[in-house]
Amino acid sequence: MIFFSVGLPGRFTEWCDEVISRLAQHTLGSIEVLGVNTLEELALAMIRTDASHFLVCSRQPGGGVQTALTQAGKRFIAVLDEPRIALRDLALRPGYDLVGATRAVASSCAAMLGYSSFPGALVLTAGNDDQNPVSLATAIAHHLELPVSEPEIEKIISTLKDEGIVAGRSEDSAWWDSLAQPEQALVNGALGAYVDHFAGGELGRITWERELFFMSEDPPSPQPISATRPIDITGRIRHLVYGPYINLPPGSWSASIILGFSPEAAGMAYIVEAFAGAQLTYARIEPGNERIFEANLHFSIDAALDHPVQIRIHNERPAFDGRLALGYVLMTPQASVRGDTKAYLATVISE
Repeated sequence: MIFFSVGLPGRFTEWCDEVISRLAQHTLGSIEVLGVNTLEELALAMIRTDASHFLVCSRQPGGGVQTALTQAGKRFIAVLDEPRIALRDLALRPGYDLVGATRAVASSCAAMLGYSSFPGALVLTAGNDDQNPVSLATAIAHHLELPVSEPEIEKIISTLKDEGIVAGRSEDSAWWDSLAQPEQALVNGALGAYVDHFAGGELGRITWERELFFMSEDPPSPQPISATRPIDITGRIRHLVYGPYINLPPGSWSASIILGFSPEAAGMAYIVEAFAGAQLTYARIEPGNERIFEANLHFSIDAALDHPVQIRIHNERPAFDGRLALGYVLMTPQASVRGDTKAYLATVISE
């Protein structure tokens, strides 16, 4: 059997993963836990093991997994959390900095917009330490059709607690208060729209600050360089700016890319594109006399897309001098056309 747990990275989601794993072990015996996000990753992982039962834990589940779960009518667990608390949990771990953790949580939020509304999902939301973990675990067992008695569930929860794995979350604001204002702006720009949406509001604008992007120099650097300073465009044709490698929810989007050019750089032409495994759209720009320039793109994200989004800028010809600077990228979701309007237009244009 295969069980699925999708959710934002954080302490509560990890607790849910552990509960599912222990419940399944009690019922089925040995179970292998796989951390994968795409159907291809899942297939490769299953080929490499002899296990019979799996728990698939996805923090940035791709559209292919979503489609497969829907078509199969599969039950699964979807875990939501306050994005900034999930960010704190992730950013404090070894191997993550604030920028990398922001990318990861933003991509996870985008994925969870779809998963949390599916009929097969049991949606669990992180709360404070006063949550009843036995009740949560009982709901998980019932939804996944794992016949575990209440005494056994209580024993599992007690064991997890002894291991320091608990369901509650800390509301301590010390970590957030320790961030500098630009760092808070970076987080709020990338995650604020999801905070509002998970609280019941509409999904609003998303701002990707320049810290989330990379720049390319000539000769190339052995390590990615953050696009937090002007880029010397001297040299070969190349992607001068690229990133942020963050997922977006399915739908229509507009991107406003704010750029600055030196006089030498403004006299050249550039291609600005949206890319996610393949080119989604592009625009050719010639800043001319404009030193501060806004490039605009319009594109759609398909529900089955398994790739994060990049905004990429490259020069059309080699450059001998000049500098380009990225300000920020503003992503705006476009309202869907009403169903009755689509039916009307389809009718009238076919007559």
